Amino acid sequence: MKRSFVTILLLLAALPVDAWEYKSLSGQYRIAGQTVIDPPPSEARDTHLHLELSGAAARDLYHAMKVVAKPDECADDGAMIKTVGEMQCLRSQDGKEFQCSFAIDIANQKITGASVC
Repeated sequence: MKRSFVTILLLLAALPVDAWEYKSLSGQYRIAGQTVIDPPPSEARDTHLHLELSGAAARDLYHAMKVVAKPDECADDGAMIKTVGEMQCLRSQDGKEFQCSFAIDIANQKITGASVC
């Protein structure tokens, strides 16, 4: 048992600090319903946590998405977009700005879309 504990400590010590350290993030959130634009009057307005990440958090998530970036057809301004399931991350044309958007269905604990385009 002691040997296993020491092995785990050595493995953790070998990891880069970034691998396990929490970082601050920037962005916005809102509690809303599932429908992003023009929700029906009967739709509950507190079922989803909509998140929009920016800065380093968005940049790191963009780079962690192991898919090919494609031109953002919505903005048509040279930005590149990566999509994994319902999660989308955008990199500006100059590569200096990043933004990610997605929502979490609170009751079902599933990621859903948070952008229209």
